[in-house]
Amino acid sequence: MAFTHTNKVTYNYSSGGKELDTSVSVSETNDAEANIEEAHTLIAPVTGSSRHQWDVPGFEFATASSARSVYIRLDGTDGSVSANGDPDTGTAMVTLKAGVPYVWSYNAAANHPVGATNPMVDATLKLTVKPDSYSEVNNPLNVVDNIATLVVRVLYDPTP
Repeated sequence: MAFTHTNKVTYNYSSGGKELDTSVSVSETNDAEANIEEAHTLIAPVTGSSRHQWDVPGFEFATASSARSVYIRLDGTDGSVSANGDPDTGTAMVTLKAGVPYVWSYNAAANHPVGATNPMVDATLKLTVKPDSYSEVNNPLNVVDNIATLVVRVLYDPTP
């Protein structure tokens, strides 16, 4: 069964009372997808750490080069996503602002941010989310009992 993922980036610019809008869209089709959406209640960091991180088990991905479309978003806090452990022990994938998606397509027409590359990592057995430290200005959402949600959608080619 074929799956299609469409990445669409819309740009809006206003100046002098005029608005300019344009959209760039690309669709990728392939035979497999890996999707996960997991909410996590933020808790106080463990002693000796400035941040509480959590693992998202069950997201397994074998070969990074098989990815055709990737969408990763972290709602509720700024932070980073790594494969197979935190950035100190695993492999960093992306750094995200709350609610701002990282979008990559094999055909590169609608990547966000501009210049985005394939963030997938070979032999991924789990994802780890590490929120940025609380900052009243830069990351006011990282407070105890707020909910952070990781959303990942990956379209890929399952053939070796």
